[in-house]
Amino acid sequence: MPRVAFILCLFDLAAALLVAALLFGSGSDPATRGLDVAAGGAVVLIAALTALPSLVLLRGDRARRAALALAAAFPLLCLLLLLVALAALP
Repeated sequence: MPRVAFILCLFDLAAALLVAALLFGSGSDPATRGLDVAAGGAVVLIAALTALPSLVLLRGDRARRAALALAAAFPLLCLLLLLVALAALP
């Protein structure tokens, strides 16, 4: 289980960096630039609150189930963020 959680954490961090880079570096319309920055910040915050603590727990070989739960929470929270953004569209 620790190996699975560690691999999931690495995928979480890679996905967070990719999404943040795409949103912060996007050449979108200046009128919607603030939304891109806010979405990128939200993804980075979600990664900081889930994937990084999971890595710390795994590094110390402590609370393996909690580490796996935190690692699995990142994609679920990003999906929730996407659904909320889609629900807010007219």
